[in-house]
Amino acid sequence: MKRPKLGRIQNTVVLFLFVVPFTTFFYASYVFNPIHAGNMTLYVLQVIADAIAITTVGTLWLTILLDLIVPDHRQRDLLYRPEWVRLKHATVDIFIPVSTESFSIIEKTLRQVSSLPYTKKCVYVLDDGGSEKIRNLASTLGVCYFSRKKHERTFAKSGNINFGLRHAKGEFVVIFDADHVPHENFLERLLPFFENDRVALVQTPQHYSNTDHFIPAGTSQAQEIFYTYVQPAKNSYNAAFCVGTNMIFRRKALDAIGGVALRNHSEDIWTTIYLHENGYESVYVNEVLASGRAPENIPAYFRQQNRWARGGFTLFFYKNPLFVTGLTLDQRMQYFFSNIHYFSGFAILIYLLLPIVYLFFDIHPMNLRYSHELLIRYVPYAATVFFLPWFLLGRIRLATISTSIVLFSEYIRAFLSVIGKESYTWIATEGDERVTEKPIMVYIWPHVLFLALAFLAILVGWYNPADFSATILATLWIGVNSYFVFEFLNRGLITKETV
Repeated sequence: MKRPKLGRIQNTVVLFLFVVPFTTFFYASYVFNPIHAGNMTLYVLQVIADAIAITTVGTLWLTILLDLIVPDHRQRDLLYRPEWVRLKHATVDIFIPVSTESFSIIEKTLRQVSSLPYTKKCVYVLDDGGSEKIRNLASTLGVCYFSRKKHERTFAKSGNINFGLRHAKGEFVVIFDADHVPHENFLERLLPFFENDRVALVQTPQHYSNTDHFIPAGTSQAQEIFYTYVQPAKNSYNAAFCVGTNMIFRRKALDAIGGVALRNHSEDIWTTIYLHENGYESVYVNEVLASGRAPENIPAYFRQQNRWARGGFTLFFYKNPLFVTGLTLDQRMQYFFSNIHYFSGFAILIYLLLPIVYLFFDIHPMNLRYSHELLIRYVPYAATVFFLPWFLLGRIRLATISTSIVLFSEYIRAFLSVIGKESYTWIATEGDERVTEKPIMVYIWPHVLFLALAFLAILVGWYNPADFSATILATLWIGVNSYFVFEFLNRGLITKETV
């Protein structure tokens, strides 16, 4: 079966993608020229922020554009015969690794998985929480129950999965997070891809069913770009990677690399890199075949994003894909593009602080004598680069902007943790808050501090404004940013708040 081209992208979006490099160059040629600098320290910070923003959005643009223009003969031909499943009679092990998730969430997933219409399957619940209640549920459903002893509970989820591999013997291994419920046709739809002996992984999107809440609504739309455009594009170059749930592995391929990569976080992408290094292929199927739950509160959301950012930074600094010799050039580029996304936290923080610094100290990164020229160059750049998600999705929610802006704190925390080689304790996204939770201010103090500084900056800036026009623009920019941050805090702290 040949993977279809991304025909869903409308002509206006295609035109927009071709315009992006011109507007970006038009803006960058001005900003990156030091002759236009104002305060040199702030100028360097703006150049850093713009370089990160251009690189981050540019890699997204390049990934999608290359997939659009790649000739048909270079598209991957994927062997796919539904009847192969009936002829093969393959044995399938289904793992549900659990830790501190609530019983009701685990029960729903286990009941659905155990009822999947496939005869040669064996379901395993791998309980790192050692819950007697889950053990009894597994017994009732006829599901295999395994739990590591406390001294064996190392490497979090990856260690738990490898523990399950020691007991399971099937030809294929399916993994669902405790809060992801598969559709009935999950196995029937995906197993045929494994007729090709080199296919080691088949991955499907993460889809969230609780998007009536503010944070899930925001994070789900942000991920929509990744699963709708980025992963299919990576799939063209055999560079689609595992996302931790809703996927099937070939057991033989996992054994060839020593099992799932032993990491305290981000074992999914590390495992995929090892598979690609060994010449195996991955397949991404852009079809929702399981429904899960996004984090609904701030601590759970920030834990999830911090974990993902740690994975990106760890790969960047300790196994940079650009230098992994076993990967193709396309694979190196695509992994590298994914890793550098998390540097955007520094750009967001700089953009948030620059107008505040101006109102406090009357200093600006750019020479304001040329402000009209800067505005002429910035407007088309912003319209094409920063509105890329809007163009791709056809709409954008307030929640999406808010949940994206506030992530600067977690991305920077993750960066500092990786650089400082700080140990990491894995906590399930939907973990029991009574056991795992820290005071809320541990997570949101950077955002509260920003709002306080923003308020004070406006008071100081308007006490005796040196440049009326610049003060208006800075105030508007601070007001917009503050609104998004405040909305996240206000509505994110109320987990039952609907969109």
